[in-house]
Amino acid sequence: MEKDFYDKIRKNPRDPMNYYYLAKELMKKPLREIYSVKEIEGLLKRSIEIKPQLWAPTILLGELLYKLGRFSEAEPYFKESLKYVPNSESVRVYLTKCLSKKTEPTINKYSSESNQDYLYIFENNVREFLRILLEENYGEDWWRKGVPPKIRASCAARREEALDEEKEADLLLFADFHDYRLIIESNKNIFSSYIDTKDWCNKLSEMEPIRNAIAHNRSLKLAPIRVTEYSMSFSKVMDKIKKKDLN
Repeated sequence: MEKDFYDKIRKNPRDPMNYYYLAKELMKKPLREIYSVKEIEGLLKRSIEIKPQLWAPTILLGELLYKLGRFSEAEPYFKESLKYVPNSESVRVYLTKCLSKKTEPTINKYSSESNQDYLYIFENNVREFLRILLEENYGEDWWRKGVPPKIRASCAARREEALDEEKEADLLLFADFHDYRLIIESNKNIFSSYIDTKDWCNKLSEMEPIRNAIAHNRSLKLAPIRVTEYSMSFSKVMDKIKKKDLN
């Protein structure tokens, strides 16, 4: 199979997908068994160079760099990918993990890019907060027992419409701020030990239009202040959860 792709590149060196498919084939191997990771990196960069608007090689290059622990290098590739596939939840998760390696976004806190960074971190923390406490209380069946049926159904529908690579992704990734609020309201007894459920449900309601605006590069009055403030506040909530798990 690899030989076929090498032959295609030799015959048609201006086709960016030939480089991408060869890199994807090589990526199927465990990284420790790949003779030269630099070869894959070079193939993907060549694919992007020929046709920069291709999102698939951009995502794959980000994943490669992430798996190699080169988080700061992977981050811009995930951000670039979201320009072409803004609804990709797997890319958002990768990007959030890259951002979490920083103490906080290092760019101007009122820039649109920084708003996105804080938003991704905030949403990831909310998801992890829900997952940890629901699993702690309901066990392995937390999704069915702790999440209202309508939300389970809507998340399943969104996943069905997602990229092919996301068909098996965690269903919670396809929830939105409206869904998070309803999950909290349905399990107040579980979450009230860590947060003021009424206050945070109101804040999550505020965040839904902000999330949509940021995703589509629209500005909203006071959005930068709220995104930053809520993200940093919820990070403190997650710190409590993590400290509890360590004890």
